[in-house]
Amino acid sequence: MDIEHFTLEVDHGVAVVTLDRPPVNAQDRRTREELIWIIDSLSDRDDVRAVILTGAGKVFSAGADLGERAKLADVPGEYLRHNRIVRESFFVLTDCAKPVIAAINGPAIGAGFALAASCDILVCSDNAYIQMPEVDLAMAGGAKFLTRHLPRSASRLLFFTGRRMYAPDMYRHGLVEAVVPRDDLLPTALELAGEIARKSPLAVAKNKAAFNVVEGLTDREGYRYEQGLTRELSTSSDALEARTAFLEKRDPRFTGR
Repeated sequence: MDIEHFTLEVDHGVAVVTLDRPPVNAQDRRTREELIWIIDSLSDRDDVRAVILTGAGKVFSAGADLGERAKLADVPGEYLRHNRIVRESFFVLTDCAKPVIAAINGPAIGAGFALAASCDILVCSDNAYIQMPEVDLAMAGGAKFLTRHLPRSASRLLFFTGRRMYAPDMYRHGLVEAVVPRDDLLPTALELAGEIARKSPLAVAKNKAAFNVVEGLTDREGYRYEQGLTRELSTSSDALEARTAFLEKRDPRFTGR
């Protein structure tokens, strides 16, 4: 697929995916289709062990391209197809076999916040903020992404007022793991991704899948599921290498098998 609205760089097991659709990285159908294709491709690549998603310029993503939405009702079935692509462009990040770090380099508004919220780990620059302005447009959508990361009161306040939440409050509520100066954002994300990339890719992939599964299970069912993964992983080459490296007092050399 020809890529128009993203750049992709892969180095030392880390893929950096940058949304680059000036002026504010708004998301249209083409953007979303490209993201789905990129992330699915990275899931299958053996040379990628962690992914960073960020935005070009001063905005992570200002959300949906509203000009595109206005034309959807003219064609039967088009709004349904649109909604399907929108959903998958978010959940492809959740479903990615590799952990995805959102490096939020500025405002993440509406669908922009949903993109970040679909990632595994979130870090942001000190000029970042989130906002869900759907109510100001007499629309809906995004409450699930808010309640997944924020308390009940904070989620509803943001949604019902359309207010912004700035980086310090994002950190205070546990939405992001770090708030750093803008110039330090990508190095911070790269450091985190590099740490993940040095782990067993097999174990990381299995455990990322486990996080997605156990969210909908009881404590007993969830832990039982993870025990099954532990048994499966215990016979892997990576597990043997980890034990051997520990005894030999050296860093393990994982192969993902």
